[in-house]
Amino acid sequence: MLIEFTVKNYASFKERTTLSAETGNRLRKLKETNTFSSKNPSLLKSLLLFGPNGSGKSQLIQALQTMEGIVTRPTQAATDKLNYYPFLFDEKSKIEDTYFEVKLELKNKIYDYSFSYNRESITSEALTLINGNKEKSIFSRNGNDIHVSNKLLEDSIPKLRNNSLFLYLAQSENDADCIAIYKWFADDLLFIHDNLAMFSQEKFLSQLENKGLRKEIVSFLNSIDFDIYGIRLKDEPYHLLKRIYIVHKIYDHDKMIGLKEIKLADESTGLQQILQIVLSIVFAQNEGNDKTIIMDDFSKAFHIELASALIKIFNSKESLNQFIVTTHNVQLMDNDLRIDQIYLIDKDFHGISNLKSVFDFEDARNIGRHDISFAKRYLQGKFGAMPVINIDGLCSILSK
Repeated sequence: MLIEFTVKNYASFKERTTLSAETGNRLRKLKETNTFSSKNPSLLKSLLLFGPNGSGKSQLIQALQTMEGIVTRPTQAATDKLNYYPFLFDEKSKIEDTYFEVKLELKNKIYDYSFSYNRESITSEALTLINGNKEKSIFSRNGNDIHVSNKLLEDSIPKLRNNSLFLYLAQSENDADCIAIYKWFADDLLFIHDNLAMFSQEKFLSQLENKGLRKEIVSFLNSIDFDIYGIRLKDEPYHLLKRIYIVHKIYDHDKMIGLKEIKLADESTGLQQILQIVLSIVFAQNEGNDKTIIMDDFSKAFHIELASALIKIFNSKESLNQFIVTTHNVQLMDNDLRIDQIYLIDKDFHGISNLKSVFDFEDARNIGRHDISFAKRYLQGKFGAMPVINIDGLCSILSK
């Protein structure tokens, strides 16, 4: 699972910025439900990122997705360019390297993996195994200078291209530590999009091939007020993958007289998104849990009651996966969350995004009452990350 993600010089994140899923010091609230307290370090089951439009919430998610893409979809030729998107509003930053780093807990081992790069090449890369206060370097790379702890990998070093990660090469040579990191990016890090991209992936479609699982998913959807009868997969000409249809009942007054199939692509955005969430959870359970599931613009298409119910599910004792979501819905702040689960993003006048946790505010940590509304305090401007709107200015423009 993800302990920390750090980014520097990507999109609006000019400075080194870290999103941490580690629990806050001496914070005991909702420990039994909202945390994986048995893990070392203790981790949060969910993180919610709030902030105004254009603050950088989506770009933080895109940063992690860019890192995932560079790890799992390597360059094929020496001339291939890397997905380089530096901070552009600064003459120095726009030519400097982008830096990504993840700290992971994988089967009771803690790893730190990082790399920096530009459009042409990987400029540094390192994988470290952390055991308490001890650190063991699996490999480190500075330009073309590479050091490895596994001597069997030394013969692979000459094969490495400037625009390729050593991690990918090492995992293809069966190095166990590198395989563990690669597998997390490839199999354990799941992104839920506002399009239907998930349903074009065989690993998710295969879940729907199972009739029993389809019934479970339909029952789940029925329990959260989506009145559907079933889900069907169909082979269609000119399509490599099966298409998903949602089956609805047809009524004549109060009498059911038949069934109607509608393509998932023609269903509401809310149903499409909730099906992706449910499918992600089912997939995670079938694959042994411990997944990190990420969704941008969570609750955009959901009623507040449904969004709140999903947050409760994410934080339930039964949940064995980790969820990171961005949202505009400040009401969710008052949804049985710990202050270390609430992150705020805003952007300064230089166009630089800043990330902070409510846990970082001393007065929030000192609040003893459980009936304090963090949504109310946020809307009062106590934590910043609020949009600045000039109503008079807007009205004067409209009056011209």
